Amino acid sequence: MTLVPFSRISSLRSLIIDDMPTMRQNIRMHLGQLGITRVDQAGTPDEAIRHVEANSYDLIVCDYNLNKETNGQQLLEFLRTQGLLPPTTMFIMVTAESGYSLVASAAEFQPDAYMLKPLTASKIAERIDRLLEKQNALLPINEKLKRKDQAGAVIECDNVLKTAPKWLVDILKTKGSLLISLRRIEEARAVYSQALEMRDDLVWAKVGMARCNIVAGQMDEAKVLVQSVLAQNAQYIEAYDLLAQIEEAQGNGYEALDALSRSSEIIPSARRSRLVGDAAYRVGDLEQAKSAFDMVLKQTKGSLTAQPSDLLTLAQVHVDSGDADAALVLLSSAPKRYTDSKMFTSTQSAVAAQAHVKLGDMAAAERAFEAARNDAGAVPSDLTILALAKAAFSVGKDEEGTRLISQAVKSDHENKNLLTLARKVLADSGQEHLADELIDGAIKQCMTIIAEANALMRNAKPDESLVKLEEALNSMPENTGVLIAAAQLHLLWMSQRGINQEYVKRVNRYLNTLDRLIPGNERVSKMHRFLRDAVAKAAQKKS
Repeated sequence: MTLVPFSRISSLRSLIIDDMPTMRQNIRMHLGQLGITRVDQAGTPDEAIRHVEANSYDLIVCDYNLNKETNGQQLLEFLRTQGLLPPTTMFIMVTAESGYSLVASAAEFQPDAYMLKPLTASKIAERIDRLLEKQNALLPINEKLKRKDQAGAVIECDNVLKTAPKWLVDILKTKGSLLISLRRIEEARAVYSQALEMRDDLVWAKVGMARCNIVAGQMDEAKVLVQSVLAQNAQYIEAYDLLAQIEEAQGNGYEALDALSRSSEIIPSARRSRLVGDAAYRVGDLEQAKSAFDMVLKQTKGSLTAQPSDLLTLAQVHVDSGDADAALVLLSSAPKRYTDSKMFTSTQSAVAAQAHVKLGDMAAAERAFEAARNDAGAVPSDLTILALAKAAFSVGKDEEGTRLISQAVKSDHENKNLLTLARKVLADSGQEHLADELIDGAIKQCMTIIAEANALMRNAKPDESLVKLEEALNSMPENTGVLIAAAQLHLLWMSQRGINQEYVKRVNRYLNTLDRLIPGNERVSKMHRFLRDAVAKAAQKKS
């Protein structure tokens, strides 16, 4: 073992998460023996989340069994999905159960290490030492990733492999994933082939091959590979997610729902139940959607891991199922921290308006609709705008409902799930005959704007091109297609005319929005790199 300097270990800022005070004190004592003095403690998942939101930790030591609502694995899942943990935070899971390795191997978010009780200072030191050694070895790769330089990170993978071959598996996983993001599919296949030559039963490498097939549009081949992985390891959650993705892409909504349902049985977490509920709602299986979201609310009751959209979606399911009373009761139970958000109250009122219509109380429905409309704001969320459109149709404001559906599609015309839900709103509202005209028309309008902007740029009218896209983004600020076009054409303008600081700010804004909407997108990563290099070259010329 390569020992990390004592000063490096003693400087770690740490968080201990355990529901038993005696265990927290015990772990703190062990960390103190290692010289670690900056230690916070949390007795509940919610307390842990508040600590992580407020501070940056180098080390988190978390007990697996926390309380009935949330265990350590579910807490880790929440922290990862919400982007609350930086890659350099070491997360060690502590458990008395020797079977936890099966849980961790199935989970989509694995801890950096897990340790069996009883703990000792020397055992903890050994784990930290190994994790820091790995972190240090992979530092050149992670530094490139921090700068969103995926191509540079691929080069560093090869460099690090020469100096630190003991981390071969981690490096191959990272390199393969990066190559897929960069759409360098044949190179990615070569990486996964290399891994499978070492061991032909590596499920992550087979899943990587399946991802290559998906990007290449070879859905049938991808499905065969994923199914072979599940035949080998029926607990491998990532394979179910890929299978669901493939089935959705092929238009097989019920098969996608089945894949997600099977994954939820393996890991009955709130996130899994939410995925099942959303998929069930899209295909119109209201009973399964209700059951799934009931489970989500039970799993997150009173916890910071709860999401307002869960309550709102379940209320919408009640309305669609004909149980308006249950919808109103559920909406009235919303905690105050939800109702402080206009986005929430707008959707809440929109669903309530639909419920009042079902109950025959049109006066209450009109009042609720007006409240929803007033709280919606200039740029409502997808959930809000679809609920508002459905409410508009239900109170007889068909023209407004039509406008709202068009607005929803224009907000992100490349989002297939959004388009499916928009069609569902129209079908549920007796407006199915408008679906093709409304949705296809909105998509065509978005694509026309992008085509016109490109044509202006080609015809030596770059300023007019950029103005057209900026105007379009004022009405649809999160449309990924328009954002990508705007970023590309602004970059093209600067490549021809030089750096414009206002345009640099714009492009950064576009790219940061895209990072949130479509994280890890290859085209976005390339534009980040192009902008960074262009700004650096301009700065060198000035100096």
